[in-house]
Amino acid sequence: MAVKRYSKKEPLVFIWIIIPYIIFMNVLIFGTCSVRDWADFARGFGVSALYFFAIYGLFGSVAVLVQRRFPKASDLFLRIRIMLPVFYVMNIGAVYGAYYMYDRWNPLSCPVLTDHLWWTILYGCIMSTVITFINEGLANWEQWKESLSEGEKLQNAYRRSKLLGLKGQINPHFLFNCFNTLSGLIHEDEEAAEQFLDDMTHVHRYLLQSDEEFLVPLREELRFARAYLSLTETRFGKAIHSTIAIREDQLTRLIPPLSLHVILENIIYTNALDRDNPLQILMKTDDKECLVIRHSVHEKTIVRHLDVDEGLDNLIMKYRLLHAEGIRLAESNGSREIVLPLFTAQIHGQ
Repeated sequence: MAVKRYSKKEPLVFIWIIIPYIIFMNVLIFGTCSVRDWADFARGFGVSALYFFAIYGLFGSVAVLVQRRFPKASDLFLRIRIMLPVFYVMNIGAVYGAYYMYDRWNPLSCPVLTDHLWWTILYGCIMSTVITFINEGLANWEQWKESLSEGEKLQNAYRRSKLLGLKGQINPHFLFNCFNTLSGLIHEDEEAAEQFLDDMTHVHRYLLQSDEEFLVPLREELRFARAYLSLTETRFGKAIHSTIAIREDQLTRLIPPLSLHVILENIIYTNALDRDNPLQILMKTDDKECLVIRHSVHEKTIVRHLDVDEGLDNLIMKYRLLHAEGIRLAESNGSREIVLPLFTAQIHGQ
């Protein structure tokens, strides 16, 4: 089982600090006598190394426990305020333990300097403070680099989301179907044709907009969803029936842009459409401030749009990068439910 470390550089910090730390500890405990003779120096260093290695392991375990409890970068000073007092108490115990060990069994020909006890404790506390700040600095540096990497991944996920949206909508097949439907409406119902054209304009404007925000108000997404569903229902008639029941107080909540496009496209192109058994789509919010999309499941033998699953996978990854509660998928009794957590604060790129 891998040992949990406070930072990836912790072993390097340990190696660079522990050697001078042990030498100076022995000087405080035994005086300069501990470095005058090579045999005494080697014996003293070896015994102290084994003892303080074990002590350092205890200190490291405490640090990791505190880090797990308060993992955020903003918790830096809170972690330090918790760890340092604990380390100071542990240092007192560790130094008393060292003096007791050497008093009972002294591997050197030098006497133990008991009058240096509190100077030794002070030195141990100072070194604990130095090591704590070094490890915290390295850990936060690593978190900062990881956040840059995650920010790049998130930006790539959003660019890919837009690309998938364009591939799904601005293509000859989709445009041909829309224009074919529009052509028929012009001869049959000019008012319906005008509404269809307005919906097409809104859908494509939303897909092409250059807004780089990672989150948009739910109100905007629903406006797009209504236009998209209106186009679809006009094309397929009674084969699709949709209902949107969103509480007014939830409309200001935030959601990744094009989320509903990905989900609606996945629903429409992976289910068979039948006027006698229409595809039912319901959008609502629940008590946990999540957007719920529920639809009936009509098995389709052949899925023409292979990108629809890729788009949903991309959306799931996007939520993971946003450090949010993941998207929940559930299917039972001929229906499928997709739950998207809603956000309360905007997230900006790195």
